[in-house]
Amino acid sequence: MPRKNVFTIAPGAPFLECFSAALLDGRIVPGFSRACGALDMADATIYVPTQRAARALGEEFARALGRPATLLPRILPLGGLEATETDLLFAAPGFDAPGTALPQAAGDIWRRMQLGRLVHIWAKALHGAIVSIGADGKHITDSREPCLVGTSTTDAWHLAGELAGLIDELIIEDVAWEKLDPLVLPEFDRYWRVTLDFLNIAIAQWPSILAKHNLVDAARRHVLLITAQIAEIATGRSKGPVIAIGSTGTNRATAKLLAALAGAPQGAVVLPGLDLDLDERAWARVNTEDAGDPGFSHPQAALRRLLPVLGVSRAEVTELAAPPAHLVSRARVLSEALRPADTTEEWQAFRDDPAFAEIGPALADVSLIEAADEREEALALAIALREVLETPGATAALVTPDRDLARRVGAELTRFGIEIDDSAGEPLSATAAGTLALRAAEAAKAEDAASLVALLAHPAARFGLSRAEILERAPLFEIGLLRQETPLSSYATRAAAVAGAREAAKDRFAHPAQKALGDADWAGIADLLDRLDAALAPLKAIAGSRDLQPWIAAHRAALAEITRSEDAALSEDAVALDDLFDALLQANQPDLLFDAEGYAIFLAEVMGEKVLRRARRTHPRLKIFGLLEARLMPADVMLLGGLDEGVWPPQAQSDAFLNRPMRHALGLTPPERRIGQTAHDFVMALGHKRVILSRARKRDGTPMVESRFVQRLTALAGNAFKNCRERGEYYLHLARAIDRPGEARPPIGRPEPKPPLALRPQRLSVTRIETLRRDPYSIYAEYCLNLRELPQPAEIGERRNIGSLLHAVLEKFGERFPSGALPADAAAVFSALLEDSFASERADPDFSAFAWPRLKEAARFYLDFEHRRRADLVRLDVERNGKIAIPLDDGTTFTLSATADRIEHHSDGRVSLVDYKTGKPPGIEEVRVGFAPQLTLEAAMVARGGFDLPLGTNVAEAIYVKLFDKNGGDERPLLFKKSGETLSEVSEKHFVELVTLLNQFRDANTCYPSRPYPKFAVRYSAYDHLARVKEWAAGREDGA
Repeated sequence: MPRKNVFTIAPGAPFLECFSAALLDGRIVPGFSRACGALDMADATIYVPTQRAARALGEEFARALGRPATLLPRILPLGGLEATETDLLFAAPGFDAPGTALPQAAGDIWRRMQLGRLVHIWAKALHGAIVSIGADGKHITDSREPCLVGTSTTDAWHLAGELAGLIDELIIEDVAWEKLDPLVLPEFDRYWRVTLDFLNIAIAQWPSILAKHNLVDAARRHVLLITAQIAEIATGRSKGPVIAIGSTGTNRATAKLLAALAGAPQGAVVLPGLDLDLDERAWARVNTEDAGDPGFSHPQAALRRLLPVLGVSRAEVTELAAPPAHLVSRARVLSEALRPADTTEEWQAFRDDPAFAEIGPALADVSLIEAADEREEALALAIALREVLETPGATAALVTPDRDLARRVGAELTRFGIEIDDSAGEPLSATAAGTLALRAAEAAKAEDAASLVALLAHPAARFGLSRAEILERAPLFEIGLLRQETPLSSYATRAAAVAGAREAAKDRFAHPAQKALGDADWAGIADLLDRLDAALAPLKAIAGSRDLQPWIAAHRAALAEITRSEDAALSEDAVALDDLFDALLQANQPDLLFDAEGYAIFLAEVMGEKVLRRARRTHPRLKIFGLLEARLMPADVMLLGGLDEGVWPPQAQSDAFLNRPMRHALGLTPPERRIGQTAHDFVMALGHKRVILSRARKRDGTPMVESRFVQRLTALAGNAFKNCRERGEYYLHLARAIDRPGEARPPIGRPEPKPPLALRPQRLSVTRIETLRRDPYSIYAEYCLNLRELPQPAEIGERRNIGSLLHAVLEKFGERFPSGALPADAAAVFSALLEDSFASERADPDFSAFAWPRLKEAARFYLDFEHRRRADLVRLDVERNGKIAIPLDDGTTFTLSATADRIEHHSDGRVSLVDYKTGKPPGIEEVRVGFAPQLTLEAAMVARGGFDLPLGTNVAEAIYVKLFDKNGGDERPLLFKKSGETLSEVSEKHFVELVTLLNQFRDANTCYPSRPYPKFAVRYSAYDHLARVKEWAAGREDGA
């Protein structure tokens, strides 16, 4: 039997350089070398794993040949499944073109939509949720319970994706559909019948759908093409060498092609990193027979399965090139560290081997960055990449399966003015055209302030105006129209919306920015609203649920109007979006219907899966690769990012349809195969001379466990690997220092502004006096600088200020029954007032489910409170305004005002003050020391005739009534039992302290400090960012 041409290149040897040198030296295909003519060279065909590897190999051949001009071998990627690429793949000289005789491959979107339709039909046919399985295996459903599988079109799309993945896996693993049905065995749960019925979509219906359209699955077409080429190779008609390099043969059809090439007279296979040093016992444990066996997670698992297909043993594989001695040692360390778990007792023998002394030099150029979180990891990696550029001509590549980490590193590199090439591209949903399309769909669906502001903020949003005009009008549009109590969508017409907002801006309580809007501003707001309406009208005009055709037509019309401008240009991502719309229209299924929300969600999902790779001006010496793209790629420094469990390696995911025993019964490989593939990628990447590993102790705030690959190295290498961690600290030090000021600066102090006396307020309410005590800076910002927090946008269905609405209900009820006992219908009256005031809020399901029951409890508590309080009630004053004038030492007068929630006049002459709280009432000690003086100062105002009451009127009682708590409510009277003081004494003390405080602020040297009493500081102030609280308060012992 002729010898098979199977070779390997060890980790540590530059793969493409060694391969090209061996081929040109005649060591791979006898008779083919650099001595061949240019036409003979062009007759050779070389298959590589990826397009990037193809380009890199072409550059390597050009360098190795060293000719001014030459013809290169035909270099083609083997991994792509796209129909056009696969046809090109096997159209090499000397081969027939089998692709012309095969059906075309079904497009991915068309296939997903077709499968989604079948899933949707299956779900609808259930007529309810499956509640049990009968003895005959039939479903028992309950029509009262909705089916939760594939009920929405987006759910059907997701399930169709899972189903498509299973179809591809069965094709790739060469498993016949018919094998599924016998899996209904006693050892499997009866509910497996549900899964099998679902999979019958693929078994029974999917092939007939493909046949009807004269299409095949892309994976099937790939297999058919490879099968045809295997037959063509067997004829021996190839004109030149045909070689496959860098493939591990995980695809069974590809493995058969490799076997054909290995046995062909002018064929050859070059394997990546076959471990020729692993002992036979460990090699035998890299098993392919036992389902779920840990051997599948071994770096050599794929190659271990491939060798029998190639018809060679490990001893028959020829090594083409040996790496330098220290990299040979590193490869052996990796081989030992990652050996099958049940053979790790061999570690002791390895440590006793004299060669173990070389472990230090083997890892001398390896560093490990252990960052606190993903942000620090990304910054440290960016610094390491930037450092490489200090060496002339040096190259570096970051390899990571974590796309978020890749994006973070790319963002961090921009601080150095570097744009890096990321091989994974970016989702269409993240491009300018994609975000605009999604914002338009969201704005048409929700029509709330947030979505409209987001749409106007997009750089491509023009609406027939210049970008400068949009930037000028958009803030006015938001302030004038969107930040009002009444939602925009509540108005009958757009003219009414503008008129209503304009009228609201005239209110004395309106924000100064709203009051400042002039006629020209309002005209611009109205014009922009008209343009917005016109642009979104096509999308908003679609009522109910429709298929994709009207939605996409409307979306295109809306985007055309949104982007309409004199300087509009069609970008590459806009073209990709248009192509996606075309593909969706071609795949449209009339049975798959979308409402506005469903369409927006579906589009976001589809666009998130569509990857756009654009040519950009990136740095030529720095790259970011995914694990697949990194295979065979050379770099002087290789960075391996995201080495945490669940990232690299990934979590072994159970199949959505098949459990482990079922996969084993079908002959499918277990989920651990992905771990083995990533382990091989790890070993190959560590073969580079200089390597930087990185991980994060936390990701998204969740503690992480370092990768098992790193754990194994740590366990085996001991102190030698400890040195790797110490080298990684260098980059962490730089990452932590890069944003640190270059010179020591004194810490910023608490702001203590001293505004001119003329700017200081001479009128405050009792609630603002509390702010003056707790945070004088807020008073300075609001009254001296005249800065007011903009009101929050009002949204239909969102919970408004429950406290304000409940206060209004209590006010109306008190006005309805101002004296005496309550009538019999009082509860009904209160209930009607409550329902009327909260009518719009109750449209929100969350409000109705959680807040409304608590309000009903509050109503019961309040009515009980009213009955008790009215036993001797003569008169009730609600929302009573009052004020008093306070003469100050400098001759000025300060006006203290208040609005009392409730003033009770009793038959014995007593007066009581009641204040309602839907939030947490202040503690009694807070009140006593003067940091919550609202009721005590109101009592002092009553004594001074502040509420049109006789001078000297004594407040006998002050009560906080807590409403809207878990028990409905609570009464908290101001009783100062600890100090023994009466309400009158505390009130007078607070008034004297207030006069002293006001006199102090009439001194030009008295400042308005920020949060002077940390213990009593407010939890949140709109002016904290202006006071830079987080800067000066950090690390202070007073806790401010």
